Formats: sequence, C-alpha cells, structure tokens
Amino acid sequence: MSKPSASPSNDSDAFTSAYVTEMAKLLELSIPLDQLPGVVESFEQIHRIAQPVLNFPLPDTLEAAPQFEP
Repeated sequence: MSKPSASPSNDSDAFTSAYVTEMAKLLELSIPLDQLPGVVESFEQIHRIAQPVLNFPLPDTLEAAPQFEP
C-alpha cells in the first residue's frame, strides 16, 4: 500500500511555519511556541486575502507612479 500524500494545505502550513520561524530569527523576534500556530494561521490568511491583488493582470507597458497621490 502506498503512503498517502500530504495535502496541499499541510505542505502550505509547513512552508509558512518554516518561513515565519526563519524570518523571526532574521529579525531577532521571539515568537513563543504556543503562539506560533496563530502567527502561521495569520500569515496563511494574509496570503489568501492577497491573492486577488497578486493575480490581477497588469499590462507590460504600465509605468510605476513616481509618487502616490490619493
């Protein structure tokens, strides 16, 4: 019998957990182990929320504005 493959969510959680842990080290932040799952969950939610913006098609001819003015 073959070993069941990990679900994409588990792979994503593992990646996000590793990312959060390594970035905390680089930034010299201390995240208590009991709070790490909540931080990882927040990063996963931020990723889901950002998808429509990240997937929005932009033309190659678009130029960045030199200064933002609302």
